[in-house]
Amino acid sequence: MSTRRVVILNPQSRHGTALRLFERLRRSLERDLGTFDLLLTEAPGDATRKVRGILTERSHDQILIAGGDGSINEAVNGYFADGLPIDTVIPLGVLNLGTGGDFYRTLRKLNPRYDEALRENRSRRVDAGLTTLEEGRDPRYFLNISSIGLGGEVNRRMKASAFQAGAAAYFWHSLTGLLGYDPPPCRFRIREASGQWQEFEGPLVNLFVCNGEYSGGGMRWAPDCNVADGLLDLTLVSGVGKWRLITGSKRIYDGGIARMSGVRQFRATEVSAYPARPVSQEIDGEIRGVSGSAAREYHFRILPAAIPLVL
Repeated sequence: MSTRRVVILNPQSRHGTALRLFERLRRSLERDLGTFDLLLTEAPGDATRKVRGILTERSHDQILIAGGDGSINEAVNGYFADGLPIDTVIPLGVLNLGTGGDFYRTLRKLNPRYDEALRENRSRRVDAGLTTLEEGRDPRYFLNISSIGLGGEVNRRMKASAFQAGAAAYFWHSLTGLLGYDPPPCRFRIREASGQWQEFEGPLVNLFVCNGEYSGGGMRWAPDCNVADGLLDLTLVSGVGKWRLITGSKRIYDGGIARMSGVRQFRATEVSAYPARPVSQEIDGEIRGVSGSAAREYHFRILPAAIPLVL
């Protein structure tokens, strides 16, 4: 029996050129994958709604997201409703059309023959992250990385800028954002892999909560991550001068992040951060909109084997 496939495409991805690029690739995709249905998203959050509908109706055997990290994130949120998974059988696959493609980098690293996995619809259950505000408000799911602090500010700047072209843009906005960023005091609570809690305080430059390895067009915040180990890889940048961050930035790309001054790494099942002032949060490259001027709480936890992923 042939695989019933559906491709969900965000035509605004890749600065509005994704649909044109997809049409150029369509013939080769049909040759490799066979026939498929194509659904175009029409507004933010539409991919989430479309995925929920497909899973509820069980209308297809494979869901393919054609876009970047933000499109993947919308699709992942479609696998949940009212805090529970809708389906853990119909797998999610990726056709990379984004400008960053950071989670796709992780997929290709885990399986260099990823195209074969797409064609044969091979999948495995992988972990997802869940992040909420205080009292469990505004739950968001993610497959790759969520961060608070400078990373959120960098993404906010990118969204407001005409310069958004991949790694070069992220590095530029990281430099300019860093110069104007004042790290707030922050309290952290981390439940480590052993089950023990530890609590400490320090200035928040950035906290990266990782399920995948890359963000920002190839920055390696979690070189040893495992998407199916039931753990979050945490990289906390705290108490380091701005000049040291700039001069040591090469280590962010070559996998040597742990050797940077002011960096601490943990493996955990849960983490909470309580910054003394408002900070920005990004979730798979998308900015969480938070209103008001009061500081917020940020909570994260791992959901083991929550998503069926083509792999």
